[in-house]
Amino acid sequence: MNSIETIEALIAGLTSTEIKAIMAKVKTNTIKKVDTSHRARRMAMTDLYFAVEPKPHHRVNDRPMSPEEYSGMRESIRQQVLSGVDL
Repeated sequence: MNSIETIEALIAGLTSTEIKAIMAKVKTNTIKKVDTSHRARRMAMTDLYFAVEPKPHHRVNDRPMSPEEYSGMRESIRQQVLSGVDL
């Protein structure tokens, strides 16, 4: 006899009250909820960054931004978004 046949033989020999007692201890399938708050926060941070990110062609005091100004502005916005100030 293999293990499946043994289990089937045991189940066949159970009474209805024994089956009820076993089923009371067996966990039923419950709906599992997936926590997506971390993913939602990451997506919100990305959306916020791209909503306020400076564009290289934007002007500061009626002149185009230099590459250093652009990089500095992007980095400061990135740091502010990572700190969660506006979330």
